[in-house]
Amino acid sequence: MKALGMIEVYSFTTALYVADLAAKSADVKIIAFDRNRPFAPGFPVPLIMVVKMEGEVAAVEAAIEASVAYAKSKDRYIVHHIIARPAETAEKMAYLLDINRDKYNKKLPKSFFGVETPERVATSEESLGILEIDGLVATIEGLDAMVKAADVHLVHSEKRLGGRLVTLVVAGTVSAVTASVEAGEVAASKLGKVYGKEVIPNPHAELLKFIDM
Repeated sequence: MKALGMIEVYSFTTALYVADLAAKSADVKIIAFDRNRPFAPGFPVPLIMVVKMEGEVAAVEAAIEASVAYAKSKDRYIVHHIIARPAETAEKMAYLLDINRDKYNKKLPKSFFGVETPERVATSEESLGILEIDGLVATIEGLDAMVKAADVHLVHSEKRLGGRLVTLVVAGTVSAVTASVEAGEVAASKLGKVYGKEVIPNPHAELLKFIDM
């Protein structure tokens, strides 16, 4: 590993957007998402995520700079750091992963629905809509509104990250996912709290490799 870049932010939604932005800003490889739960009340989101990337030092610096600016603009930034030549032990920790572990452990449930879903993967020609919701009941209500509001399809869901949070990722055109996210937020907010929402046009392949059925 030439250089390791890390940025710690509040919210899985922020982490996904940061990863996409980093990959679009410089020639870096996104290697993992990791998590930590806040230890005190009053935090803006009950979930802390770390996005880890690797590449040449200059590329990692550029990617981290863009990521930090975005996270700060959303008031979700915590800390960042770059290690030019990580030691072997640190490098092993860098690859610890806490998103879409289905790819690496086939014994884990494929989604919170508990059923198999059709094999369909988002492409870079589609946009992604993200909604991060507190509570499973609110999440299912939000998802129902999302898919009814526009021509989108669910491509990913995460609920194992903690903090009672469930994150939904839908794909479709920019206008479709925007309408879907807005409708989902309104519906979910009636039953729980929405901690994150975002639309990512033309998602980078470095992000899409973590998002599948």
